[in-house]
Amino acid sequence: AIQDTQKCIMTSLGIGDPAPDFSLVDSDGVSHSLAEHKGRKVMLSFYRSADCPFCNYAVDVLQGNHKKLAWAANLDVIIIFQSTTEAIDNFIFKSRRTTKNRYPFTVLADPDQMAFKKYTVTEQSQGTFRDLLREYKETREYNKYIKKYSLQNEIDKQTYQYLLLTDFLIDENGIIVDCFRSKASTKHIPMRRIKHFLCHGEKKETKLSLISKLKNVC
Repeated sequence: AIQDTQKCIMTSLGIGDPAPDFSLVDSDGVSHSLAEHKGRKVMLSFYRSADCPFCNYAVDVLQGNHKKLAWAANLDVIIIFQSTTEAIDNFIFKSRRTTKNRYPFTVLADPDQMAFKKYTVTEQSQGTFRDLLREYKETREYNKYIKKYSLQNEIDKQTYQYLLLTDFLIDENGIIVDCFRSKASTKHIPMRRIKHFLCHGEKKETKLSLISKLKNVC
């Protein structure tokens, strides 16, 4: 079991690693790279598809916190969907009656999962929308949002493959200082970890230090 854990730590991109650069386009076809954000703190989030109700709910919650909290100006948020530019334009911008320029986050299309692979966002599961809804019981407001969204977009009976959600917090030097790999299809990094990153920014344990601790436990 210890060997399996060591293998997972070493092969999966995570804390202490340089964040791989990428070049992806937004809904207008304009190219963006991670390198453009050097010198800034970055939250890099990988979502499934632009029409995913759980992803849309998570984006709206993040946007709500972004508007309210003082840390908004100190963090560049990049959201990557495994969707086309057209899907992002329709489901993220037009559905909210907004435009790319008025939206607070950089939203990029990665239908070929190029950045997903660089960041080892690969763990998959399969099920229907209803399976996902049963998996995560939340507030009445949440359930109302999800059900309304699913009916509007006729996805409540679909069966599909989906990637588990992943978030990276990257410091001004391009180093990953926190990583959240969801074990459930609906979870994203807790807000308290984002706040801690902005207020303190110190690196957490590296892979080598984690492996050292594992060896000491043995």
